Amino acid sequence: MLRIMLCGAHDTDRIREDFVKVAAGFGAEVWHYLSGDILYINHGQASWDTNSRDTVRNAHLCVFVVLESYGSITWRTELREALSTGKPILVLCLDRTYQTYQALTRNVALSAVTDPGQQHLIATLREVESERKLTVVSFSYGSFEETLRRHLSRLFELALRQVQVRNSRVALRQIFTDSAGLSAAQLVTTAEIATDEFEEKTLRKQAIHALAAHGAADEDTIVTLLSSMEQGVQRLTVELLPRLYTTRTVDPEFFAHCIALANRSADVGVARRLIPALLDIDLAAAVRALETLELVESGARRRLAETLEAYEPQITDPELVDTVCGLLDRCLTSESEADWKARCRAFHERLTATVPGAAGRPNGIPDQPAHPD
Repeated sequence: MLRIMLCGAHDTDRIREDFVKVAAGFGAEVWHYLSGDILYINHGQASWDTNSRDTVRNAHLCVFVVLESYGSITWRTELREALSTGKPILVLCLDRTYQTYQALTRNVALSAVTDPGQQHLIATLREVESERKLTVVSFSYGSFEETLRRHLSRLFELALRQVQVRNSRVALRQIFTDSAGLSAAQLVTTAEIATDEFEEKTLRKQAIHALAAHGAADEDTIVTLLSSMEQGVQRLTVELLPRLYTTRTVDPEFFAHCIALANRSADVGVARRLIPALLDIDLAAAVRALETLELVESGARRRLAETLEAYEPQITDPELVDTVCGLLDRCLTSESEADWKARCRAFHERLTATVPGAAGRPNGIPDQPAHPD
């Protein structure tokens, strides 16, 4: 059964019957401390704060009502617990109390308000509205039922929409294996699944594969995926970048963004995967972009040298040769493994032999270290 918690000071007893009537129309039971309908355990260390926190955690929805009095547990304990646990909440405030709050905050400093109750109410509403950016709905005693019913209905509408979204995503999961059958509308949903940081990882990866199969990811979607906090999603996006990024007139800023992301990442796998991905999209543009890649990790240096060597037949333009030689020079460090380092040197020599004096390095290969790698 749906459980709705009525949160507020002792004067909320004035609207409790109306509250119960509206809640019953939604098939809900009401939890309210004045009627004893809260979770509690009586013992030597019993605490109203603990009881309130437990009740908030077990309610499905919390409705905070401000009439004229201030309840410290409501705002210091229940509101903070509801926000920290992600509970759906409504904040309703009696219209004349809200008008008083607005008038006082506009015209009077809080320190000038002498009534302690008003001080607390002003501070509370200021925290709720100005600091936490929560929407406060005003009502009169005569309109409370209708106001509550209308806003509960909006929450249920939102919940049903989320169920619909979930159902559509579940349906998509079944056809991801045959992604050729995805319609344009389904591809939009697929992109939403892929970029949803709260979605299940396996489904997100399936969505990314489907986007790659269709070449249906725009640049904003790709940038979002590359920035994902989920390592597996980020790595897969980098691996599939040549199929995701279908704009063959390469945007240098996009490549620069990819390099900057790899430089910031603590995951060395990002840089290693990014090197062949960018080179596969556009060799010349990638070589220029890779000049800014930080090569502090030996695996990235090796991947760069080996991948560039695979493109050797296409590296003929003198300017491109010069840039590639510069990258290879950066790969040749004493921390490298001897086998691929020797191949890198041989590759470097073949390029400089093709274009004598490339990059002003007739003897551009660094000396062998005195000790073995």
